[in-house]
Amino acid sequence: MAFPSIKHYAFADDAQLIVIRNDKNQSYEIRENSREQSLLPELRNVKIFSLEPKKAGMVESIEPNPKIQENGEGVVRVLDALKTGDREDLFLLIEKTFKQYIPDIKKLSFTSAADGKRLQIREKHLPRPIPGSLLSEGTQLALMLITLLQQEHKPSLVCIEDIDRGLHPRLFQSIVELCFDLSKSEHGVQIIATTHNPYLVDEFKDHEDAVIIVEKENGQTTFTTLSERLERLDPEEEPLGSLWYSGFVGGVPKRA
Repeated sequence: MAFPSIKHYAFADDAQLIVIRNDKNQSYEIRENSREQSLLPELRNVKIFSLEPKKAGMVESIEPNPKIQENGEGVVRVLDALKTGDREDLFLLIEKTFKQYIPDIKKLSFTSAADGKRLQIREKHLPRPIPGSLLSEGTQLALMLITLLQQEHKPSLVCIEDIDRGLHPRLFQSIVELCFDLSKSEHGVQIIATTHNPYLVDEFKDHEDAVIIVEKENGQTTFTTLSERLERLDPEEEPLGSLWYSGFVGGVPKRA
């Protein structure tokens, strides 16, 4: 799935290569950390993420100018730098967004450890803060995604593998809305995300152009928007995820 404005794109099998076709039908390939400059400004600062939620609960050493790494490491450093530096406004925005998604959360803070700092969370109805390591993986992932997408120095193109991994389905709408809002903002970030979850696909009703169906057959990989597939059908009020899961629009595994 993608959020405007690039036309077609997908992860390759090694999750390091992105193939993109823009509105002018020009094709581009870019590898993470490639030194080659692309003609597309959206591809000048690409970051590919395969997030490990438990990284949000780790003790991290504090370093200057921190960034979130491909596996999610660094989220504690980034949050601490925002809170203690001159961008506390961003920290408060991330905290506010997180509290909207998880209403039981009251506050984010940090505690010192032998090798750095650890994130801790104060929840309603609990007498003391709990370490981030005790949060569910879905809650950790939600915080990681919010921080990644709202950090001060965002990549121009963010690619997230299995964006919904571990998330409760009730959070899907909020995550999708956040991605769309950020992609449309003045200094928006382009977001590409993969999923195999029909419930997440449901959240793209009225945004079918943003869903790319990736299929591979006889060694050839094709990319087609969901809206293109729906033009051939009469889906009535069938949920988008059900149409995809049932195989009516393609993009599902085939049995031998």
